Parts: sequence; structure tokens; C-alpha cells
Amino acid sequence: MQKLVLINLNSKMLKFLKFLIFVSFLLVIIVLFFQDIVILHPVKLPKDYVYTFDEPFEEINFSPDSNIYINGLLFRATNSKGLVFYNHGNADNLQRWGRLAADFTKLGYDVFFYDYQGFGKSSGRFSEHVILKDAVFLFDKLKATYAGKKIIIYGRSLGTGVATYVAKNRNSDALILETPYYNMADVGKSWLPFVPFQKFVKYKFPSNEWIKAVDSPITIFHGTSDLVVPYSSGLRLSKTSDCKLITIEGGGHKNLATFPKYHTELKKILE
Repeated sequence: MQKLVLINLNSKMLKFLKFLIFVSFLLVIIVLFFQDIVILHPVKLPKDYVYTFDEPFEEINFSPDSNIYINGLLFRATNSKGLVFYNHGNADNLQRWGRLAADFTKLGYDVFFYDYQGFGKSSGRFSEHVILKDAVFLFDKLKATYAGKKIIIYGRSLGTGVATYVAKNRNSDALILETPYYNMADVGKSWLPFVPFQKFVKYKFPSNEWIKAVDSPITIFHGTSDLVVPYSSGLRLSKTSDCKLITIEGGGHKNLATFPKYHTELKKILE
């Protein structure tokens, strides 16, 4: 009788293990072959879409290549001290990101947001190479109009890799990273530790390497309750260079701006 019970248990365990292996294999296939969909979530907007914000703004289009245009929004501060060049996260479009403008304009800085190719009203198709190339192009265009003023490079989530790449290749007064990752493979490992992301991930964004070549002061904001990019990833990144890590206890991936500490520390940086 005991043998029959053991056989049944072993059979059920074997079936369960086979199911786990199948599900794991399916997840690997989805992640590796549909990376554009898994990593980036653009929301397109019609060309005639009219943005609505409480803050006054200027809509600007830049053309990095023929037949390609990047849609951007410039919010101006009174008696501006300089510019915050903002590289946003992996989803939505400027209608969402532009709502953050007041966090910077109230501190005396103009802020420029832009949509990556394939996001919002921006044309073209995104890739890691395209995103990085466009970011440097836009930074150069904007910096030329802010001669003698401070230029701050800001990145959030996916945009932290973009911001770090720009700061590696161009001089700025500060680099600010909100909820950054060590590199993209590190984020993948936190979700699926059995997948060799470092070998197969198409979007690498090796911030851990780029940050070593950044000369400007670096500040990292990260929350201890981040379920998208783990706090450990930002902590690990902070140890690869001379960074100031600002830990937001209980902060998640999308809500750091709801914590007073975020605004207090941001004000110190931008003063």
C-alpha cells in the first residue's frame, strides 16, 4: 500500500516538474524572441494630438535622420538656471511624462522631455542603438542653446541607461538616475534567474560599464520596495562608481515623487 502511494506521489511530482520545465521554457522563448514587446511598451499618438498640461510648454520636433522626427516638450522656468534633459521610462508617451515638469520648473530649471522613436508622436522604430544615438543628438542640440547655464542629465527606469550613456559621452553638471538598473541582464535575472540573459538579451544597456566613464557628480534615487527594478540592482550600480545613493524606504518603482525625501534631495542637487 505504501509503495502504491509513493509511486503515485512520484508520478505527480514528475508531472509537476515537467509542467514547470515547460512553463519555464515557454517564458524563455517569450522573453528572448519578443524582447521589443516585453521590455518596451510605447503608446503611439496621432500627429495632430494636442497635449494638455497645467504648466506652459513648447512642443518641438527634431530630425536626427531624413524622414525621422523626434517629438519633444520644453517646459520653461522663471529665471531659468539651466536645463534638465529628461530620459523617460519604457512605457507610454509624453502625455504621461510631461506631468512631471513642475518637479523641476519649481526649482528654477527648464526641463525637456522627448519620446523615443516609435513612442507617442515620434516617428521611426526603436532599438538600443537608435535610442542612444538620438539621445546624444538631442542633447547636443539643446546644450547649444544653454551656453553658460547648468545642464543636468536625468534618467528614469529604462532611461537611466540612456542618461548614463549620454553622460559618458558628453559633459554635464550632474547625472541623476531614478530607479536605475545595473544592466538590463541584471533586471532579467531578478525575474527569471535561470535564464542566461547576458548571452541573449538584445537590449543590453550596460550602465555598470558606462558609469565608470562619467565625470560629473552622480546621484541615484532608489526605493527599497521596487518590484520592477530591484533596489539591489541600483545599489550594485552605485558601487561601481563614485555615486551618492539616496535610499527611499518603502519606495516603489513609480512612486518616489510621492515621498518628501525625494523632493528634499532633488532640491539640494539643483540648488
